[in-house]
Amino acid sequence: MYDRSRNIVVRPDGRRVNVARYRGQLFVCASGCCCGRTEDGFAAVPAETFHHEWERRRLRNVVHLSMGGCLGPCALANVALLIFDGQAQWFHSIDSDDQARALYDHVERMLEADTVLPPGGELAARLFTASSWQPRPDGRPVDDARIWRAARGHTQCGTSFSGVTVGGDALTVERVVAAMRGPAALPRRNGELVFEEPWQGRVFGMAVALHEQGAYEWEEFRQALIGRIAAAERRGGPFAYFEIWLATFEALLEAKGVVTRDELDETTYQFEFGERDEVF
Repeated sequence: MYDRSRNIVVRPDGRRVNVARYRGQLFVCASGCCCGRTEDGFAAVPAETFHHEWERRRLRNVVHLSMGGCLGPCALANVALLIFDGQAQWFHSIDSDDQARALYDHVERMLEADTVLPPGGELAARLFTASSWQPRPDGRPVDDARIWRAARGHTQCGTSFSGVTVGGDALTVERVVAAMRGPAALPRRNGELVFEEPWQGRVFGMAVALHEQGAYEWEEFRQALIGRIAAAERRGGPFAYFEIWLATFEALLEAKGVVTRDELDETTYQFEFGERDEVF
């Protein structure tokens, strides 16, 4: 029986080698662009626990372990990909020793049941879809606009504003901010501008910079912003000031012919799908 189950592979040097065939493979992102980068604000990867538990549970020739570089979904960080019996299960935010052990517990339950099982407990909340052939774990439809655009024959455009900075005299910015009165007034705390997230400061700076470069008059932007704020207030419910600011900025750039809607959409998708890194 053993001879019939051997998997003989002939190497280039002519040597015949018996190669174990695994039930699964566990890939752990441990040294990618974000995973484990504590200096950039991400959680550490429990690499030692992953390796220790793999050896302790004697999984070497059953479910192999590979710890290395980027696995792709960089917006989530600390990603692990488990392939078992030909099916892929993606997990994000595997940040602790307990979560690493829970992943191995899940592997052992599947080995005992001799079939692929859905993860349970806290691990289930970290399961996500990252392969085009997979449904979402929550059963909801996948809205992958990039695939839809490709099917329609759209081409990719690489427009980016990440390098734009606020230039010129600092007083110019101060005059611009002072002009934002009434409904368009910028959020402030103790007299200082308030940016809750890095992208808000960037989109503020981009709007000021393109005004300084002559793309539009500031009063034109201000009136458009006031109009969008008024429309949001009529709809009722809470709204985010800088989301309206961004929508106003994009619409004005499109109206002025600075960018096209396809270019704006493509750049948005590149950030959303992790093709571009956010600059903090």
